[in-house]
Amino acid sequence: MAADRCQLEPTLTRQEPKMFSPSRILFISFALVAFATSPRNSFPQSPSTDYRSELAAARAELIEADSLTIKTLDLGEVRPGINHFSAVVVNKTANILMLAVDLRTEPGLWFLNVQRTFPFVIWPHGETTLDASYEFVRLTDESTLRVRFFFPEVKAGGATDFLPPFFGKTYHLGKQNPAADVTNLFARHDTRHFQIYGARTSPAAQNMEAIGNEREAAYEKISKLLGVEYPGPIILALYSDAESKRHDTHHIGDGLARGNYMVEIYGKVDPYHELTHVLAGRLGDPPAMFNEGLAVYVSESMGADALKQLGSPGLKLDDAVAAHRKQGQFIALDELSTFTDIGPDSSRPTISYPEAGSFVKFLISNYGLEKFRQAYRSLENDDSADTLRKNRETFQTIYGKLPADMEQAWLATLPSANR
Repeated sequence: MAADRCQLEPTLTRQEPKMFSPSRILFISFALVAFATSPRNSFPQSPSTDYRSELAAARAELIEADSLTIKTLDLGEVRPGINHFSAVVVNKTANILMLAVDLRTEPGLWFLNVQRTFPFVIWPHGETTLDASYEFVRLTDESTLRVRFFFPEVKAGGATDFLPPFFGKTYHLGKQNPAADVTNLFARHDTRHFQIYGARTSPAAQNMEAIGNEREAAYEKISKLLGVEYPGPIILALYSDAESKRHDTHHIGDGLARGNYMVEIYGKVDPYHELTHVLAGRLGDPPAMFNEGLAVYVSESMGADALKQLGSPGLKLDDAVAAHRKQGQFIALDELSTFTDIGPDSSRPTISYPEAGSFVKFLISNYGLEKFRQAYRSLENDDSADTLRKNRETFQTIYGKLPADMEQAWLATLPSANR
């Protein structure tokens, strides 16, 4: 079935653009690029038969506003990589108008979303062809392109705001598209809780059933520990090397968990760390000391070498903290509890990972799992002064003390303190 004819959003159909003199339009020569991971947009769409019907629907668009008409949307060939977009705009007024087109691709699965915004000058009583571009990092059956039009507003000093879009539509460009490349690049194996994709250049593609069994066993253990279930499939993508993973995700590192997606370099990450992030996300989003601390604690408690890729291979969490302290390397809990991320160089990850995991182990061992779950649900991952204050109050309410007040008791449990 062909896609629905595009219509203007009812509350915005009469919204008019600002008028500009030529001296205030010099900013149009750039495009804003953002790599987005937010949920899919909310524009309602009917399912299409295939990508060709979507291309035809775009070419048939006729978008009417009081000041202009937009027609003949050309979405190009639709391939992985850079694609061409154009549209014809007719200015029905005697004024110079500013118009912006916003193009957001969502490749589907775990791949990177790319969003670009292009401002244009529309001359009086003239017809202008807008030329822009959009990019699909990969092309899958689920790939979509969202097209929106805005009227920009230039404020004093040259700052530009974009008013709410007066048009928006999502085109499904992956369905039956012969250029879709995921099937050729990845093998797939489904289990009860996972959709597993293994890059065909990776040994993972030859070992999918064993990987599925391993991940299901990990799921059962972590789900029981945290008291949570994931409501839908967890998508696990396994790459053969860091460069191919970075290309598709723009993430540097061995593993990444976001929402229901886990992306790993095969053989570099134990089966527990990223899965803990996915399942614990059902509880909350606490500071990194809890978030990353729980992940390495779970890995160690499940028998993995939790610090293998985190600076202390072969060492237990407590032993790594003790060794670092002996070398004069230590992050006080008062500081560690304010971290919103552990991994960047600024967070001193080889020090902060084992400390966070060791402290989480201390909390669970001495105060119980239920209090830890309560803290995980209640604390917020934000470093604003107000949130830090609230987090201190929340932690003290749950545990009766602040992290700093527990520091000496925690350190007394480390191996070096008992020798």
